[in-house]
Amino acid sequence: MKNRTLIKYIGVALLMGTLAQSCEDSIDRDNLPVPYAPIGGYENSDDIAAANLVTKLSFENNLNDSRTNMTNAVGTNVQFGVGAKGNAYNGSDSQKRYAVADVSSAITGLSAFTFSFWMKSANTVDPATPGQGKGAQGIFSIVRPTEFWGGINLFIENPDNANPDRIRLKLSVENGRPGVAWGGQSVMMNIDGSKNKWIYVTIAYDPTVSKVSAYLNGEPAANLTGYAYAPAEGLTGSAPWFANDPGGIDNPNGASGYGAIQMMGTNGKVVIGTHQFDTNPPLNNGSPQDWATSFTGMLDEFRIYNVPLKSADVSALYKLEKDNR
Repeated sequence: MKNRTLIKYIGVALLMGTLAQSCEDSIDRDNLPVPYAPIGGYENSDDIAAANLVTKLSFENNLNDSRTNMTNAVGTNVQFGVGAKGNAYNGSDSQKRYAVADVSSAITGLSAFTFSFWMKSANTVDPATPGQGKGAQGIFSIVRPTEFWGGINLFIENPDNANPDRIRLKLSVENGRPGVAWGGQSVMMNIDGSKNKWIYVTIAYDPTVSKVSAYLNGEPAANLTGYAYAPAEGLTGSAPWFANDPGGIDNPNGASGYGAIQMMGTNGKVVIGTHQFDTNPPLNNGSPQDWATSFTGMLDEFRIYNVPLKSADVSALYKLEKDNR
């Protein structure tokens, strides 16, 4: 009996050894796994305009900026959830959430820029009855303590009741450079059919041509409105900004372009997740507004560049991000 058991054990050991040898022989030791093919000449999303990337917030259960131009972030009720790439900043429709951080002159001194990030939003609702999650939802602002609006502001604008499926993502900029009479400029991305979906947003401003360009999932965005003399159907891809009244979208008055941005009155702070006037206490000389609130959606991989990314790089950035690289 003992001999038969011993023979059985020996047989099993020989079989396992044979299988192990077979598996080992099946490994191709000469041809290593094929790496991901480059996209736009880049292997990783951080390779794109690497020298010009001044802020990157990945929200991996923290508010750390991998570029260290944003520091000492202090969150109020901040939470994180599953994002488009790892974890993400998670807003709320029942609780005010935001963070305030110190920033270097790499942020407050932006004269050109690109903002790029993943966003997931259920949109906003009419603020007729004020409350958290209603009205204009603040996403990002460079603080100016003596002014109502920050130097650069990103937010979801009040809803278009005629288009309830439309997310109205707005960028506004305050340019204090001498000779710019129309200091406050804005543009609105009218995003349809994307509620509760992860979308990749890129907005870039090029002072050499005085145009702001917007992209959705790496492609030029359609129906850009919210700027001077915008046509009802909006423009696709980019919109012009002027230093004073152009008299029409084709600039019959010969107005100068908006040019380089010079933010005035900043104090080295930014707010993430709400407006500068919606914090407690407000970061400016204003006060909370019934028509505005903190962001209720999710943000991921929030990047700021100090140059306008080229369209090819915007496309590559989206594809690399989507590929989790």
